[in-house]
Amino acid sequence: MKAVSKNLIIIIIFMITILGLFINKLTTPRTLSNDELLINGLFLFQKPKEISDFEFFSAQGKSFTKSDLIGKWTLMYFGFTKCPDECPTTMYQLSKLIKVLRDKDYKLDNKQWVLVSIDPERDTPEIIDNYAKGFDEEFLGVSNARPMLLSLATQLSVNNVMPSHSNNMDHSHLDNHVNNIILLNPDGEFAGIFRPPFDISRLSLTYQSVTN
Repeated sequence: MKAVSKNLIIIIIFMITILGLFINKLTTPRTLSNDELLINGLFLFQKPKEISDFEFFSAQGKSFTKSDLIGKWTLMYFGFTKCPDECPTTMYQLSKLIKVLRDKDYKLDNKQWVLVSIDPERDTPEIIDNYAKGFDEEFLGVSNARPMLLSLATQLSVNNVMPSHSNNMDHSHLDNHVNNIILLNPDGEFAGIFRPPFDISRLSLTYQSVTN
């Protein structure tokens, strides 16, 4: 009788272990190949690119520099508060990504999300940060004078960063707005580019594959 009970316990432990491994396989993001990443909208550099130091500012004069990239995966988007279409749409997709990751209890303490204003003449640090946090409280909005903006944007392949200041409904500046999401790795290097159109299922799949 004792032998039967012992065997039953062993069988139960074995079944629990197998079930745990199965659940873990279902919930752990699959690591995609570079070709699979590209098909799903993420171009990942074979060798991440170094960038020079920079300094931007958020609300209450808080500084944001290259050192703030170290130890964290960073998604960086270049947009502006007066943008009527692409910026709010992309920011909304990013907010959906954060929600999906939270719902999965995905590790987020080494992740950050930064909106850099391409319209620093109108977007003060307070204005851009408030705009960013309107999509999610975890977002950080930053701004600085155009020379600093151009330096960073050029290094990150975001070259067209001069929005129209017209008071009419001319949105022709959107033709030159590079609507990519920039991926920076925990070493503060330019790791890759998420390219539009942004679909939450593909964005979530590729992001988790690279940052898990």
